[in-house]
Amino acid sequence: MKVVTVLGSPRKKGNSNTIAMAFNETAQSLGAEVQTFFLNKMDYKGCQGCGACKGKVERCVVRDDLTQVLDAMYEADIVVVSSPVYFYDVSGQLKNFVDRTFSFFHPDFMERPDPSRLPSGKKGLLILAQGDTPEVHKDIPKKYDTFMAFWGLAPRQIIRATDVSFESTDADRQVYVDQARSIARDWLS
Repeated sequence: MKVVTVLGSPRKKGNSNTIAMAFNETAQSLGAEVQTFFLNKMDYKGCQGCGACKGKVERCVVRDDLTQVLDAMYEADIVVVSSPVYFYDVSGQLKNFVDRTFSFFHPDFMERPDPSRLPSGKKGLLILAQGDTPEVHKDIPKKYDTFMAFWGLAPRQIIRATDVSFESTDADRQVYVDQARSIARDWLS
């Protein structure tokens, strides 16, 4: 099994990254090959709106550090995407990544039952961490789960870590870390 993990937090030991890494560690212990991409250390652009991926080519024509991430997703069996919630949405790093996944979609993706060019059979895990209570930002998981559905990922799981901030401790995150480890065991055992 191949796992591709996209870390959208600029903080290497931030809440969303810590939860994602718990998934990865468990997956590796069960024999999975894991590739982790820390977006904040990569040099890439957002979608350029050129439309090339809807014309002559089927992959993004922009060549930068994100190319390897997009290519790895074609080979992955499991895709993990994580981000903190900053200012009412995912991090800017993750949003630029998501915009570039537009290249995954067939030109007529809105009219087809199979909108994605990614091979089917991939599982998806979305991890979001926010300092606010569960009542706040309820729209964000739905929005990004929709992107993952368009990518053709199924089944999908969401871990929504609430009431965690940059001051949170390992104990504050433990329930979410345990949830990530449990999903990894379910999917890889």
